[in-house]
This record gives sequence, structure tokens and C-alpha cells, in this order.
Amino acid sequence: MHETETGRATNTGQLLENALPHCRRHVWQRKTPPLELLTLLADPAALPYLVFPGEGAVALEKAVSRPTSKPEAKPIHFIIIDATWQQARKMLRQSPWLEDVPMVTLPEGLSTRYALRRNQPEGSLCTCEVGMVLLDAMGETENAVAVGQYFDKFMQVFEADRQHQSLQKL
Repeated sequence: MHETETGRATNTGQLLENALPHCRRHVWQRKTPPLELLTLLADPAALPYLVFPGEGAVALEKAVSRPTSKPEAKPIHFIIIDATWQQARKMLRQSPWLEDVPMVTLPEGLSTRYALRRNQPEGSLCTCEVGMVLLDAMGETENAVAVGQYFDKFMQVFEADRQHQSLQKL
């Protein structure tokens, strides 16, 4: 995640980390990549994907539609850059350790429920919404729904606070 995301009340990556026990967040530093992430990228038993649209990115459906019952099937690990689009592009350009990580792109036509930041490209999702799409694609529909409910409550509370209103019922 970009360092400015750590202090933003509007950051939704924290929701994924709070809701999913195996989710990890790392603060990006150009000259000091996170050791835990480097270890994962070097692990031959893991299959990491960087979730980012771009040339050469495979469709999410293709990345997850592989036989997982075979003993040699590697667990998939998704890397989501938690930042604004401008920051994310810069982070990717300045992170040589991510150059060889295969990229995966989300299906087209998805719409966001996130309305806390302005000037985001059309069709963009917030970090938590990306996580929900990934969970659903991996067949973890119950977890995707639970995270979605958590996200909706976050949005409801944040919006009420921003408008200086109290919530009658959480």
C-alpha cells in the first residue's frame, strides 16, 4: 500500500486485512521492498498474481480456472496495490521486484459502491471491492458476501459521520 493510505480514514484495504486472516498489508517503499512479499514472490510453491490492468494481463477467470485438485497445484496469492491510480502506476514503475509477477485483470463492466474519493477513473473499484471480486472468483462466495456487508456498514458509518448524523441502528 502507498504510505499515504495508512492515515486515510477512507482506506478500504484495512477492511480486507481486518476481515481476512491471511490478508497482509505492506507499506510500499521504493528502496526497501517488504521482506515478507519478496519471500512470497520467490517461493516456487506459490502462484502470485498482481491485480492490475495492463498489457499482458490475463483475465481473472483464466487465472482461477485451473485444476486445484492436483497435488502440484500452487495456491494463488493476489497482490493488490492499495493506492490511488496515479500512485499505483508510479509504485509499479518503481518496483523492480514486481516486474516479473504475472498480472491479472478484473472483468469489465464492474461498478463501484465506493463514493468517498473523487476523480477516480470510470469502472474503478476500491481495494475492498477488488478483494470481494477476487474472493468470489475463487469460489469463496460466503466470504465475499461477508466482506461486502462489512464494506457496506463501513460506508454507512463513514457517510453518517461525514454528514454529522448519528446512526439509529448499526
